[in-house]
Amino acid sequence: MTALIATIKKELLLLLRDIHGLLLLFVMPVAFILIMSLALQSQFAQNAGGQKIAVLVDDQARSDSAASVIKLLEQRDVFSWHVTDTLSAPEKIRHDEAAFLLTLQQNNNDLHAEILVAPATNPQIEAIFTAVVGEAMSKQRIEALLRNIKMKRALDSDFSLDDGIDEDALNSNPVTIQYSYQKNQTTSVQPTTAQPTTAQPTSVQQSVPAWLVFAMFFSVVPLANTLISERQQGTLRRLRTLPVSLALPVIGKLVPYFVINQIQVLLMLTVGVYLMPLFGADSLTLGHSLAGLLLMSVCLSIAALGYGILIAVVARTTDQATTLGGVGNILLAALGGIMVPRFVMPDSMQQIAGFSPMAWGLEGFLDIFLRSGGVKDVLPEAGSLFLFGAVTIALALVLFRRNT
Repeated sequence: MTALIATIKKELLLLLRDIHGLLLLFVMPVAFILIMSLALQSQFAQNAGGQKIAVLVDDQARSDSAASVIKLLEQRDVFSWHVTDTLSAPEKIRHDEAAFLLTLQQNNNDLHAEILVAPATNPQIEAIFTAVVGEAMSKQRIEALLRNIKMKRALDSDFSLDDGIDEDALNSNPVTIQYSYQKNQTTSVQPTTAQPTTAQPTSVQQSVPAWLVFAMFFSVVPLANTLISERQQGTLRRLRTLPVSLALPVIGKLVPYFVINQIQVLLMLTVGVYLMPLFGADSLTLGHSLAGLLLMSVCLSIAALGYGILIAVVARTTDQATTLGGVGNILLAALGGIMVPRFVMPDSMQQIAGFSPMAWGLEGFLDIFLRSGGVKDVLPEAGSLFLFGAVTIALALVLFRRNT
């Protein structure tokens, strides 16, 4: 234990003397958070509710059912609803004066919704809007069905519930999507099967956890440099002459950097909550689970340190460590949704992104910050990070004993 404490103390002294390494671990992510959050604020605003998305509503049905659907839709504050009955509405959509034109038509007793999509409308926003309309149509039809069942029960005591549900009628009212540009295709979405939408982050909610994850993994550079310097100076060879475990230099390095990682978490979250609003950006919402946040912080640190110590053991020179660690971090960040938000990637890229440990860390934080998740919700991401860290640390110890 005395040897471990002495090793940890040595690593802390080396860290405090490495000004450039400390700047890399703390100043770089703060700068990225400030720059990227402010630069992308307007781009994220449409997705997160900062700038409302304009929707034209043409109520041709003029029925109670249509009024009920419009009332349900107006509860979605992310969209700005404008009721219109002008013939120029489709032309406005073609010129991107609004993102969508929603036309409600009555066909006998059935209400039909038709969506006309503007050329510049983001596909992700289109998917969200389609699901929102489908959900409203579903609620209206279910409410109408329940009212009819209650009326029939009141008039006929022998009325059977099975006789009152017409599944074909319930499923016969699709939401039709049309495009005002060359895509020119029409799809139908059954409102009864519409999927709930997933909230998307603001620029601050995306940037703070993203660059926090990136910064924690970037501890590979100072971590590798100190281990390689000790190897080149013969410090590790001298340690072999002492009655201490060969794993001691590795474990002694992980503890101080684990503390550094937790300080990084506190600093970045403080920046998101208190500093970003001073620049006119949104404040970071931390969610409601401190335990989930602690679990993600610990498991992410283990994964980052495992990756870092493995690079440190494999690399033979500081140049190799900087190249392997730096390039590896950039690749993992690019794939994991750090540099480019994962929700704007095509489906194929989103599947590939799932293999990056940085993506696990980012999604875990977003589960807490954005979706009000708790420990149970982040267990898959935290478990994957812990397993990744445990495997890489174990592999690093094996290689370190073999090479020392």
